Amino acid sequence: MEAEYADTLMAADPKLDALSRVPLFAHCSRRELQFIAKEGDEVSVPAGKTLTRQGRPGDTFYVLLEGEAEVKVDGKRRRVLKPGDFFGEISMIDRGLATATVTTLTSARLFVMSHAQFRDAIKTNEQLMMRVLMAMGERLRGDLAATR
Repeated sequence: MEAEYADTLMAADPKLDALSRVPLFAHCSRRELQFIAKEGDEVSVPAGKTLTRQGRPGDTFYVLLEGEAEVKVDGKRRRVLKPGDFFGEISMIDRGLATATVTTLTSARLFVMSHAQFRDAIKTNEQLMMRVLMAMGERLRGDLAATR
């Protein structure tokens, strides 16, 4: 019953719903997702705004809350992002190079979290840090298994 109630509450908040689908946050409780949501920012951007550029350093995680954005790799459109879609979660952690260029097609509202915001969040919440490490371990284990 409690799980159904939590699912209902999460569904009522598009930001929490989207965060709950991010593999990095797969093990997080509703309370931890609320904490993450509070630590990040919401921004509104116009159509045509480039959010990430392929090959350039990135350090920000994005969740599209409203609007649409296109993903291009090597100048070719790969997909259109819709509300609830996300990108940049690995760059948020390792501040690596962006693997795609993402540009808004319409005006958009996004949840954003920088590397510094994420670092500060996990520093102050040990349980969150452990859950993120669990998700990262699962991803690494899956990647390793795929290479065998």
